[in-house]
Amino acid sequence: MSLLLAVDTATARASLAVGAPDGAVVERAIEGRRDLSRDIERVAAELLREAGAVPRDLTAVVVADGPGSFTGLRIGIAFAKGVVAVLGVPLLAAPSLMGAAFAAARGAGGVWVAEYDALRGEVYRASYRFGGGAVDAVAAPALASAGDGAPHAREAQASAAALIRLAGLVGGPAPVTDPAGWEPVYGRPAEAEARRLARRDAPGAG
Repeated sequence: MSLLLAVDTATARASLAVGAPDGAVVERAIEGRRDLSRDIERVAAELLREAGAVPRDLTAVVVADGPGSFTGLRIGIAFAKGVVAVLGVPLLAAPSLMGAAFAAARGAGGVWVAEYDALRGEVYRASYRFGGGAVDAVAAPALASAGDGAPHAREAQASAAALIRLAGLVGGPAPVTDPAGWEPVYGRPAEAEARRLARRDAPGAG
């Protein structure tokens, strides 16, 4: 049976999970990005023990690839890359918005919309159709104006456990062909990078 480690650090509700797409799943949230880099390895080890497993039992790692928090994504994906490099297992990736929509759907079919706060009066929004053992992206993650429509899921529904369940669906998490060189979909530059680009593009900048 497949045993997956899932990592979703795209939002302030960072979470890890261990389990099988068609079996038991244990999940733990890590509150606050400040402690994320310190706690992520410890929480993963605790979840493996809770699942009665050891690292070599893992058959793949599935990670939320954004869009979302620049810092959170960097920490979570660096951790996921390290695990797959050490264990030699595949890395799978899916948008955190897909996981949030699936968690909100609670097994119901149809189209579900998820959005996360992107700051500056904007949101990251996507919609997915669930049913028949598959997930289809109706609208891929993109920036949108806040307040345009009522989403079914927000940051609170972000879920590493949902990423594991999605791995059992057609159209769910996809394999990353080159984990070492792969980067997540941040959605927009970090604030520091945005300021640097603004200075570079300012009139008179040389």
